[in-house]
Amino acid sequence: MRTISSFATLGFCLVLPFATAQKKPLDHSVYDSWNSIRGTSLSHDGKWILYVVAPQEGDGEVQIKSLVVGKTISFPRGGNVQFSNDSNFVVATIVPKLADTKKATRDKVPAADMPKNSLMIQNLSNEGVTVIERVTSFQLPAEDSGWLTYRPEAPRLEAPATGNAASGGTAGPQRPAAPGGRRGGGGGGGARQAASNSTAPNGSPLVIRNLPTGKEERIENVGEALFSKDGKVLAYTVTSREGKEDGVYWLDLPTHSRHEILKGKAKYLKIALSDETKALAVLTDKKTSADEPAPTKPLASAEGTKPLASNEAQRIVPLSLFLYEPKSDKTRLIAGASTREFPRKWTLSENGNVSFSNNGTRLYFGTAPKPDEEKKDDTPDSEKVSLDVWTWKDKKIMPQALLQASADQKKTYLAVAFLDSGKIVQLETEAVPSVSVSNRGDGEFALGSSDDDYRLQSSWDDGYTDFSIVDVKTGAVRSLLHRSEAHPSFSPDGKFLSIFDSGTKQYAFFDSATLKRTESHIPVVLYNELTDTPSTPPALGEAGWTKDDGRLLVYGDSDIWAIDPTGRSVATNMTGNAGRMSHLRFRYVSKDPEERYIDLSRPLLLSAFDTNTKEAGFYTENAAESHPNPSRLIFNRKVFSTPLFAKNGAVLSFSQQDFIEFPDVWVANPDFTNARKLSNANPQQSQYNWGNAELVNWVSGDGQQLQGILIKPENFTYGKKYPMVTYFYERLSDSLNAYHAPAPSASTINFSYFASNGYLVFIPDIPYKTGYPGESATSAIISGVLSIVNRGYVDSARLGIQGHSWGGYQVAYLVTHTNLFKCAMAGAAVVDMFSAYGGIRYGTGILREGQYEHGQSRIGASPWDKPLRYFENSPLFFLDKVETPILLMQNDKDGAVPFTQGIEFFSGLRRLGKPAWMCVYNGEDHNLVERKNRKDWSIRLSQFFDHYLMDKPMPVWMSKGIPATQKGKTSGFDLDPDGQN
Repeated sequence: MRTISSFATLGFCLVLPFATAQKKPLDHSVYDSWNSIRGTSLSHDGKWILYVVAPQEGDGEVQIKSLVVGKTISFPRGGNVQFSNDSNFVVATIVPKLADTKKATRDKVPAADMPKNSLMIQNLSNEGVTVIERVTSFQLPAEDSGWLTYRPEAPRLEAPATGNAASGGTAGPQRPAAPGGRRGGGGGGGARQAASNSTAPNGSPLVIRNLPTGKEERIENVGEALFSKDGKVLAYTVTSREGKEDGVYWLDLPTHSRHEILKGKAKYLKIALSDETKALAVLTDKKTSADEPAPTKPLASAEGTKPLASNEAQRIVPLSLFLYEPKSDKTRLIAGASTREFPRKWTLSENGNVSFSNNGTRLYFGTAPKPDEEKKDDTPDSEKVSLDVWTWKDKKIMPQALLQASADQKKTYLAVAFLDSGKIVQLETEAVPSVSVSNRGDGEFALGSSDDDYRLQSSWDDGYTDFSIVDVKTGAVRSLLHRSEAHPSFSPDGKFLSIFDSGTKQYAFFDSATLKRTESHIPVVLYNELTDTPSTPPALGEAGWTKDDGRLLVYGDSDIWAIDPTGRSVATNMTGNAGRMSHLRFRYVSKDPEERYIDLSRPLLLSAFDTNTKEAGFYTENAAESHPNPSRLIFNRKVFSTPLFAKNGAVLSFSQQDFIEFPDVWVANPDFTNARKLSNANPQQSQYNWGNAELVNWVSGDGQQLQGILIKPENFTYGKKYPMVTYFYERLSDSLNAYHAPAPSASTINFSYFASNGYLVFIPDIPYKTGYPGESATSAIISGVLSIVNRGYVDSARLGIQGHSWGGYQVAYLVTHTNLFKCAMAGAAVVDMFSAYGGIRYGTGILREGQYEHGQSRIGASPWDKPLRYFENSPLFFLDKVETPILLMQNDKDGAVPFTQGIEFFSGLRRLGKPAWMCVYNGEDHNLVERKNRKDWSIRLSQFFDHYLMDKPMPVWMSKGIPATQKGKTSGFDLDPDGQN
């Protein structure tokens, strides 16, 4: 076991009793300057690491550190920071100063004159820096070979740009700058794809730059540009107002040989590039006069040549799909208006994706039924009726249908072209509208699915799907599963499909070719036993497959199991039952983001979590041993991030955190030895009274052993009585060691802020019984609160509660059933389960019925089956019992809980003369989005609790309110010494 610590930390603990008295409490002014760390990345050679330290509001700083000599390079305001593939360069977008952007916005500066981004290229070998002004974005290939592209800002009118589609001059002005993530782009799979913005009248300049030499080429009017994964080929479209240079081009970067694939004014809608063959596919509304293959001639060399003349005999057709193959140097038509394999009255669709299979032998694209010709309607808009007609047989409720109407209109159906034979197969149909092809698009079979028959009942029931197997070469369909809750998935090579059977609670496998089913039998629980909604509990998950689809590794409650999909061998415990014996939950950690298989011949890295103590860390084991036994690498009372490994270097990066420790950047050897902290993002924290979190245990009113978190101020003193706020949301004790940065709240109390200001914060776990969610919460919360009060350091007369959404409902229920709390805050609370049952989640348009019958609200039946349960669990009918002053937040654009629930809650309390306040942030959703509103709410939330639990004066907004005539003119934050309920 290795525990990360330092003498500095020990020394801090030794002087703690003397130092804390001088520390100040957090206030609302600290939020903006509190830093986070993002974008951590290791160079492939493992010699450099970079990350961005950014305040919540303000300008961040990029830190690039040498892990060899300890050198640091930093520069401000870096975004999209990436290492080059050879680890010699860092490329970043430099954004303008926030203050400059804000000032320009206030001054109403025209968009063209607003502060612009620039591009910075940092040479790590000689520390040389190149800064290119007025750059909107850049792209590095996934595995670049020394090239990048960037987009300059549109030139000002007084300085028009020059250049053409074939080649151009150098980029805009450059200047040296003071020395300042991992490169990306492209993605995985077998192809790159880009979609053109067909609404734009013309493209924009694109500059191709060679990183080692600095040599550049500028191309005007580029629509979309796409690198191959290895960065050796660049494909791009040109779209201009005049159309003279419009076309699609294929550029071999090492030789600078450029090929004109298509030429002429047209819409070049989508392009895709095969990583394997470098073939280029183009979806366009342009077509040649004949459908036979057309030769493609070199357009430009390193010296540049004049573009070829376009074919004047082209004829325009709705859409065509072309393929350029560099091996034959020819372009041919793959599909178009005359393609016979399409269903009748179907055609190519511009809304579908275009992509190659991994080995480049297949091309996938989208088709759709031809839209009916719309009849011309000359009726003025003022005379048209705006009407929605709802019918009881609608498969989607109207609000949901309206939200999804655009996507439904753009629905496409997958088809595949076999490039060797030219054969086209329509894979997706209206009967099988969704298909997933195995083996990265190269598989023999695809998984088809349709939930059409179950959409109506999905409004109140669990979701079901029919699954089928589709023969990719013929399109033939075989039924696999009917009305299934679980979703099968292919093994990497496509030999098997696996599924977690909701009935047997075990894994089952299908042979993709024969559909023979094989059941597994593992003698442990493979699903989440803590699931307490009236629904099928989900599987705990899968680690992945081994090579050749030999075994599927799945998670039990503690250990990892390997299952033979053929059933010839019994399932084996890959972690030797060590998890169950030690109360540990083992999970597999991949070291390679592109890993397809788990290699059992190499040592495995496992994360471990102690379900009793909440400690965590990492283990390793040799899975090839006959009796595997995980060996501890690092284990502590911390939360660890998933480690990041250098691709070709012996180093890893990670973060660790607890309630006190911010998740700074650490590096270590691959076995976590020689761990050292690199960053110190928030040194100012040492100036503030902070807090400590501890795990607490108690027995609920139902006799259940429960856990929770108790947070105390750093300067906690035994013998003193403290106010306590209880916050809850289902089960949160596993987050015992999470760090909570001071930040303006979207809805709930900030634990660090409240602890710093002298509160205890209690966070109990809540188990639920179907049909009795309110009673379940009451049993867990009140028993937990009383267990803490009985410790002797809580003032039982100064207890508060706070919750939002599902937690807000439970606050509402509690104040109608107990007077234990002096004050309460409920956000987005449901108070009437009858009206909420028939409500709409306006964010998605779906009905809320399923939430009550099978989901989080846990009633387990409809109001007609169990009306008493809806009545008993609805706080609205018991508001006359409320004796607790309560603050509500219910925003008028809440997409999850109907705004009317807040109105019912508040108006009922108002009618009964109960002290109540409701904050409604105009235009805000379920949780606050705008930072200004979060800051405002954080102040009101703390002022509310400070008044009732700290005996501070009422703020004016509570004592006198904010009249409608003063809306937007005053905050009401001033304290009113004479304010009373």
